[in-house]
Formats: sequence, C-alpha cells, structure tokens
Amino acid sequence: MMYRSHGGSNAASNLITVCTNCHTYENHQEGNILWKWMVEKKKTKRYKEGPFMNIFRRRVFDKYPEAHITYGSITTPKRKELQLEKTHYNDAIATTGIAAIKENTDHVLYIKQFRKKKRSLHEATARKGRKEKNTTSKRNEKNTKSVGSWHLNDKVRVFGKFGWITGFSGQSCYVKNIQDEYVTIPGKSYKQVNLSSLEFICHNNNWQFSIL
Repeated sequence: MMYRSHGGSNAASNLITVCTNCHTYENHQEGNILWKWMVEKKKTKRYKEGPFMNIFRRRVFDKYPEAHITYGSITTPKRKELQLEKTHYNDAIATTGIAAIKENTDHVLYIKQFRKKKRSLHEATARKGRKEKNTTSKRNEKNTKSVGSWHLNDKVRVFGKFGWITGFSGQSCYVKNIQDEYVTIPGKSYKQVNLSSLEFICHNNNWQFSIL
C-alpha cells in the first residue's frame, strides 16, 4: 500500500479495505498503523476477475434478496428462441423472460465513458520508455487538455460525421465516434484532423451519448 501523495495509485493492488473506525486522519500520520502499512508495503489478498465477480455478485444478491440470478447457460437458449443475435442489448431482452417479440426497435442508445485524465499519467511505476515515475501527473503534448476553445471530449461534426475529440496534436486533433472508430479525412490514411475542419456541437463532461 502506498499513499497517493507518495506516488500511489487507485489500482486494486494498492487498495486496502479499512473500517470507518480505523480510517482516520490520525492513523494516516507518521508512526501510526496506516503509515506503518505503507512503510512495510503491506499488500492485500488479490483475486482474479472471475472469483472477484463471483464474490461481488453474491454480496449484491445477499443485499437485495428479491433479485433473481441468471446465467449465460440460461440466457443463451432464451435469446436463440427469440431469434436474436448475440449482443449485450439482446441478452438484456432475453433475461426479461418474455415469450415473444412483437416489435424490436431499430435504434440503440450508446453511452460511453471517456477519461480526460489518462491513467498512465499518474501511475506509480514509470511508463514505457521512461526512467522516472510520473507521480506529479505532468501532461505531455499528446495529452493536452485543450487547444484554444477546443477541449477533450467536445462533440463535433467533421466531414458530415459526428464524433468526440480524444486528443490533440498541435493544431490538429483525433476524433472518434461512439464505437471507438477514428473519423478521418476521406481518402486519407492518417488519423489527424485539422481543428479548422471541425464544427462545434457541444462541450461534454466524461460521457458520450449517441443513438444509432
């Protein structure tokens, strides 16, 4: 365990579960228990994704006993009976237990989270190609927050297509659609798009919404 102020991160390997009685300002100070754990580089027991999700799921259903548990082995045959292809959206339909589908929409709402602050900027270990840790979250040119009036995750229209700014490179930027595909200049192979080619739609927080 390493304090974030000392270069630690929010990675699962650096987290420890502490009760409210022990998670105090005093225990974080030098010489006290949480400080000692940091000095001793205390580590918690780690679980891989499968066991972790099984434990988490069991705790959720213990908390909400009125909920019903289902499994892929149950959902798949139900989805096939409804003659639906494999998608998360169709799996959600199959889990409802409906006997037949009278009408299925042609439109799907996509919601996606976008990280404006890249995780690699505050890792406790040096990034590839670097010798020192980047604990102060310094941004390099590639991870610029904004250029002029343009900001990361701004929704824009370019060459008749909608997308979001995912990064800057000088007076150019990278634009991706909700399906994580680059919106590029027609007939060109490079990914950069000049800022002057963009049509501003709106600023965004850390989310993207699109109906397809």
